[in-house]
Amino acid sequence: MTFEGRESTGNGYAESRQLWEQFLGGDLEAWERIFTLFYKDLYGYGLKLSARPELTKDCIQELFVVLWERRDHLDEVQSIKAYLLASLRRKLLKRLKKKRKHFTSLEQEDTSHSVDIQFSPEELIIKRERENSKLQALYEAFDALPDRQKEVLYLKYFNGMSYEEIQEILEISYQSIRNHIYRAVKRLRNILNENISEITISLLPFLFSFLFGI
Repeated sequence: MTFEGRESTGNGYAESRQLWEQFLGGDLEAWERIFTLFYKDLYGYGLKLSARPELTKDCIQELFVVLWERRDHLDEVQSIKAYLLASLRRKLLKRLKKKRKHFTSLEQEDTSHSVDIQFSPEELIIKRERENSKLQALYEAFDALPDRQKEVLYLKYFNGMSYEEIQEILEISYQSIRNHIYRAVKRLRNILNENISEITISLLPFLFSFLFGI
């Protein structure tokens, strides 16, 4: 059964729903399959939120223990991946809240706790091309985006989440998601317009996803 990354499509959704139903029915192998399929995505997202590997691993393990123990009380889900990311996000922020005395909002309109979204250079550009000053400027522009914009971009373009799935994970409106992406893309487009002659072929697919993928 292979449906990772395409739950929203017809076959992917059907397979995902079947796997989740098997898990709810007490199928241990289905539970383990869900863990295996989504652990990498959960771990990557958890590091973006906390930058703490051990805390992230602990929260993922705790999440799956709770899922198994409470499977009789869980309902069907539209997207396993979105459900798990949303659950991990809440769990991580709850743990982080205990370690901090004060949280500031990500943006004025948001009431959720602050997270520190960090993109690695490898996620944005080919490592050997980071020496190019123009590409370095592009990377720094990503890094300078507000955390909520970076989080939305991470979920949509690096995790392939739909707007509906991002709504479930971040608990913000569809329009807010589009606004965050629009503002981020506008800022990045300004940089590209200034440095378009320096953009290499290897970067075009990534850059097009931001310029034309909304």
